[in-house]
Amino acid sequence: MRDFVTPVPDVDVVNWRGPMLSRILRVSAWLGIVACVPSMLITLQTGLVGVAVLDASVLALVVALYRFERIPYRWRAALFCVAPFALGIGLLGIFGVYGQLFLIACAVLTSLLLGTRAGLIASGMGAVALAAAGVLNVTGPEQLLGQRQNLRLWWLVIATNFALISSVLSVAVGLVMSRLEQALAEEIVLREAAAQQRELLRTFVDAVPDVVYSKDAEGRFKIFNRAALGAAGLTDERDMANKTVFDFYSPEFAERLHADDMAVLAGGKVLNREVTSHDAAGTLQWYLTMKVPSRDPSGAITGLIGISRNITDRKQLEEQLRQAQKMEAVGQLAGGVAHDFNNLLTVIIGFSEVLRADAAAQPALLESVNAIDDAAGRAARLTRQLLAFSRKTLLQPKILDLNATISDTGRMLSRLIGENIHFSLVLDPSISRVRVDPGQLDQVLMNLTVNARDAMPDGGVLTIATQHVQVTEALAAPLETTVGPHVMIAVTDTGIGMSAEVMQHIFEPFYTTKGPGSGTGLGLATVFGIVRQSGGSIGVVSEPGKGSTFRIYLPVVTEPPAQAEALIPQPVPRGTETLLLVEDEVGVRELARRNLIAQGYHVLTASDGREALTLVESRSGDIALLVTDVVMPNMSGPELVAALHQRWPAIPVIYMSGYTSDSVLQEGVASSDVAFLQKPYAPTALVQLVRSALDGTDHAPR
Repeated sequence: MRDFVTPVPDVDVVNWRGPMLSRILRVSAWLGIVACVPSMLITLQTGLVGVAVLDASVLALVVALYRFERIPYRWRAALFCVAPFALGIGLLGIFGVYGQLFLIACAVLTSLLLGTRAGLIASGMGAVALAAAGVLNVTGPEQLLGQRQNLRLWWLVIATNFALISSVLSVAVGLVMSRLEQALAEEIVLREAAAQQRELLRTFVDAVPDVVYSKDAEGRFKIFNRAALGAAGLTDERDMANKTVFDFYSPEFAERLHADDMAVLAGGKVLNREVTSHDAAGTLQWYLTMKVPSRDPSGAITGLIGISRNITDRKQLEEQLRQAQKMEAVGQLAGGVAHDFNNLLTVIIGFSEVLRADAAAQPALLESVNAIDDAAGRAARLTRQLLAFSRKTLLQPKILDLNATISDTGRMLSRLIGENIHFSLVLDPSISRVRVDPGQLDQVLMNLTVNARDAMPDGGVLTIATQHVQVTEALAAPLETTVGPHVMIAVTDTGIGMSAEVMQHIFEPFYTTKGPGSGTGLGLATVFGIVRQSGGSIGVVSEPGKGSTFRIYLPVVTEPPAQAEALIPQPVPRGTETLLLVEDEVGVRELARRNLIAQGYHVLTASDGREALTLVESRSGDIALLVTDVVMPNMSGPELVAALHQRWPAIPVIYMSGYTSDSVLQEGVASSDVAFLQKPYAPTALVQLVRSALDGTDHAPR
């Protein structure tokens, strides 16, 4: 990380000399008062008035320099160095060579405060002054040098030695100070670089969304980032520094974290596992935590470093994936069961219709037939719910005016709820049209209405509303839908509401909060399947005691709605053409064969696609129509159609199935290129569709 630190410019080392000079002046001023006042009294008593004046002047200079801190440093230091120089010069005339001590002090002080060069200049000035004083014979008592000849020469010798000693001291002090200045400058550079490095590291760590921290051997937090503060529900760093997990987490959770810390500190192993906690709002949060021991240069464990990543979103996605897989598995099972059950219901409903014709003159028998029809009808509705849940119902979408459709359905829905429930429609007249299967939409509204009715046993208000909404990216993500204009259908009740836990499972198949015998658990699962298969999305908002609101979002379309055609009852048609009937379920095949033969058709039957091809190859005549199941062993219905089209490209086809999810068939039915008959069906529905296909008239799936 050092390479990323911007170099620090040279440091002005005078900055540290200023405070040092101020301290020296303060000490010198106080010591000067203590020393100079007695000295002045003594010199005045002995008649040395000049010395007293000199002491007073020097003391006044020092005090003035101490008081006036705004004077520039170099002027202040130079004037301070003048004090010992003045004392030295003045005392040379009184005490002789002993005055050179003050001159040496001046040189050393100058070197200390102003550098080696200034110190050498001060040393030279002192030596010159000392030599001049001796040569001019103004140095004081001559007995200090003894009775010697050539005293002036001796003064030159003294001045030369003084210059040597003073220069050596000045250079020594100057070099020491220079080295100290260099070391100080390097230390300042290193400290500023370290500060920048720490700030860079702090910025980087704080920018990381993961929780990052370090602890000492006792588990106290030493370093941590903003995410760590937020995870602990704190905002002030002082609330976490040198604290343990016991200071801001619950005792149970803190004990678990502390046990993990102690395991890492004691064993020196890396810990990597998932932990759970609750945030300040009480929401469950998942963290993937890694803790590693930190060691000193000797290898001893001194603490630990931890990183925790919030994986709550990932956990939710995993749960959604598991839920989707479970729904898909249950959907496949439900679709398979419904398919087989529809075959059985086709036989039951078909032969019930046969019995009804035979029992027209027998009221007791006719009552039994009606009971069979009623049970078969309820079973057929149950299989439709299973198919809707598994999203394997073959939809017949139409462009609808939702307001008109909901208004028509509302009259039926009002009969489903009790008189103690106020039912109202709040329809937005500005909504656009949508493409949806009207029968499936009725099923959705009926299921939601029944669900709302059961949630208001003591009465309440049920409202169905429509509204034009613009789905944004923020709303599209949780709803798993597309961005753009939608029509929203809101079904709101004032019932008992639901908890958050219940809402997590509300669209699961066979999940119900009702008592035994009160529900199948397929109502809302069916709603979810129909809405999703229709290209829409659904969400729910609810709280216990505050009712529930289910919101369905359907994308808008711009095409005009299809014109409804009046249904005119038609007599059961007859014919004499040759038909090929392919059905793997024996009962369904036999029932269809009997019904078609009863209407005058010549019927060839086969149990699967391969048998049908073998039968066709053994015949020389044409076949007017193919009636085939979709899902069969050996060869499916669409594969059989593809093979027969090679021989009869224009042969009409009717598909039959309990369900289908084949994409080719879906596209064909949607474009009305093929006819489709949904099982279970009544015998009259089959013969009517056969006649329509042979005549080339409308054969929309039914």
